[in-house]
Formats: sequence, structure tokens, C-alpha cells
Amino acid sequence: MSKIALRDEQGFNQVFRPVGSTPLRMRRRSDWFVSQIEHLGAKRVLEIGSGTGETAAYLAANSSAEIVAVDISPAFITEARARHAAPNLRFELFDLLGETPPPFGEFDMVCGNGILHHLVMRLPQVLSSLKSLTRPGGGLAFIEPNFLNPYCAFIFGTPMGRRWARLEPDEMAFTPRELRVALPAAGWHDVSVRTKDFLLPGLPKGLTSPILAVEPALEATILTRWLAQSHFVTARA
Repeated sequence: MSKIALRDEQGFNQVFRPVGSTPLRMRRRSDWFVSQIEHLGAKRVLEIGSGTGETAAYLAANSSAEIVAVDISPAFITEARARHAAPNLRFELFDLLGETPPPFGEFDMVCGNGILHHLVMRLPQVLSSLKSLTRPGGGLAFIEPNFLNPYCAFIFGTPMGRRWARLEPDEMAFTPRELRVALPAAGWHDVSVRTKDFLLPGLPKGLTSPILAVEPALEATILTRWLAQSHFVTARA
């Protein structure tokens, strides 16, 4: 599996090293976010947990939307600003759960890649805060790890896996049902949780083509798609 390229100020793993299957995996996820921007006709997009800014920069380059990317890590925001610049892109240091009201206004879409599972213990508050930042009729788009996937079950569900992955104490992957319950409870509607993606990060490039060849069949049947790595989550405010 892929090693970690970047840790936060507390020493927890956050960013996969861009080797093997990881760049393609990230490109596919960024393309999915772009498709959600297009589907919603979003003009303003908020990405939470933007890290060093690769996804936000991709969204800015591949859409006409204004992208506001926020993170709680000063080091990540500093790095993101140094790496990426575009007229429709800005990086801001911000804690969604802090006491300071957000100064950004409303958004047509809020999104994040692998962020909500860091906030499980305060998930109702997080989802309510995100809804308050989204205009009526706007959308939510998140990609989150699937606890039913064997790799994720090991990483999140065993002491050995958690130590190896250097997870935060409260970090936990989701079952589909947990997300389908939590979002409506926070006031979101038209909730969709699609479990897909069998391309794990950091696999040797030689394994990429075989996985991509069988992936459509695995995702097409209820017998196997529940084993996919991630939940692709959408909802409306």
C-alpha cells in the first residue's frame, strides 16, 4: 500500500505519496467532484479539509466555479498557497467547528475527499454546519472510506491497522447505513450513498489495468459492490 507523503502538526497521516495507482485514483476522484459541480451548475464551491490543495487546484482549473478551500492546518494552507494559484481559487485557514462564524457567505456546493470520517464524534454538528453554508437547493459531495471494505476494516477496525496507519484517535470509516441516517437527520435530503472504487492507493502500476478491467463488473452487482473502498455521497440542502 502507499506510504504517506505528509503528516499534520500532530503527526497523523494525511496525504498519500503519489506513487503507483495513487495519481490515477486521485484524478478519478477529482473528476467526480468536477462532474458534481457541472450537475449542480455550481458557481461557488467550498472544499473542507483541502490539505495541500491538489484537489482544489484541479477543480479551479477544470471548472469556472469560484473554489474556496479551507483547512485547519497552518502548514497545509501555507503549502497550498505556495503550490497553487488561480483567479478562481483561494485557500483559507478555517476550523468548521470553531467559534468564529465563517466569513465566506453561501455556497452552491460543499465537498471534501476523506474528511467526514475524521469528524465522526461531531458528525451531526459538522453536517448541520455544512448545511448552513449551502444555499437552498445547493448540494453536498463527499468521498468517504467504506468500513465494509477489507482493507478499510483492517486499517480502521484493528489496533494493529490503526497503529500502522497512524490514525487519529476518533477517526473511523463509515458503513453506508451510518451516512444514510446521519445526513437526513442533519436536514439534508435527496441523499445518495454509492459504494464504488476498487483502486486502492499505492498499488503497483502493473495492477492498475487488471483492476480497471474488472471494476465495472464488481460495481454492477450487489454481491460485490459493497466491498468497494469508498462511499460517493451526494445530498441537497
